[in-house]
Amino acid sequence: MTRPRAGGEVAVIPAVQGDARYEVRVGPGVAAAVAPLARAHDSVAIVTARPVLRSPAARRALALLSREANVATTIVLPDGERGKTLAELERAATKLLRAGCTRRSLVVAVGGGAVSDAAGFLAATFMRGVPWAAIPTTLLAMVDAAIGGKTAVNLPAAKNAVGAFHPPSAVLADPAALATLPAREVRSGLGEVLKYAALRPALLGRFARLRGALPDAALVAECARAKVDVVRADPTERGERKLLNLGHTFGHGVEAAGGFSRFAHGEAVAVGLAFAFRLAARMGRIGPLAVAEIEDAIRAAGLPARVTPAVARRAAALMGYDKKRTAAGLRWVLPLARGASWTVEWDVSAPPAAVAAAVREISDRSK
Repeated sequence: MTRPRAGGEVAVIPAVQGDARYEVRVGPGVAAAVAPLARAHDSVAIVTARPVLRSPAARRALALLSREANVATTIVLPDGERGKTLAELERAATKLLRAGCTRRSLVVAVGGGAVSDAAGFLAATFMRGVPWAAIPTTLLAMVDAAIGGKTAVNLPAAKNAVGAFHPPSAVLADPAALATLPAREVRSGLGEVLKYAALRPALLGRFARLRGALPDAALVAECARAKVDVVRADPTERGERKLLNLGHTFGHGVEAAGGFSRFAHGEAVAVGLAFAFRLAARMGRIGPLAVAEIEDAIRAAGLPARVTPAVARRAAALMGYDKKRTAAGLRWVLPLARGASWTVEWDVSAPPAAVAAAVREISDRSK
């Protein structure tokens, strides 16, 4: 694997997911690699979202595909989580069918995490599975959502409740696309970057120095590499891959409590990280300094560490639908003190009283 260095070199990260092999490329101009991939298929179906179409990166990618491949159709999803529904999936699959797409067609996702999730699930289910590739245009998609083949749509009460593991053929991430992102979208992506820093505390210093600014290509590649490493060890989330859900149990509850529109994903993950560290402290797994370190990093990035009491209570109720629950109850991803830092464990059970106390702590009663 090459690492990004001064001069704008491309990081090429080989990804292995069960029997699947693909590359995650991070660097300038990598989206051009979609052209030879597309030409190897009968046709291409582009999946994107309307706000994405306004971005220079998306316009370049669509122009390239239109020039170099047989584009059968372009599916424009509603923005964000509103595009991740079974109704939208049915509409998209019908459009593929009417456009003459076959099992030799390629689905190309151009957009953020919601687009990657929905396009990947469309590819996983259309004609029982067709190949797909991702050209992520947001920070969140570059470091997390587009990598690893976890594809899904939402149900009204639960995020990503219907989905499939379907690895992409390629992930092509050009950090130059991030320069035109709205500030809130950048902050949302930073929520996922912070998750990786919480999983690998050695990255926390680099994250703190960002002070809410965009990470450079090296840090984007470092996060992508971290996910690729975990997915290689556990392709279908039977063990170690559950670590990537740090902050997501309560975070997904927050998203659902906000109707998948009030909170951006990274904002909800930030609250979920604060919750996980508060819960771990309540259980005696970590001390107050670790909680303060995470919450300082959350606030430095301009992300929330608290929600209103009403949202906190609703999120706690909706956690019951979380994918990590078992017959014995929820299983958590939580930090555990190790020397002056911490490690992170999965499948941790938590006493209901500790969970309830953490819900109260995460509630901002001034709102």
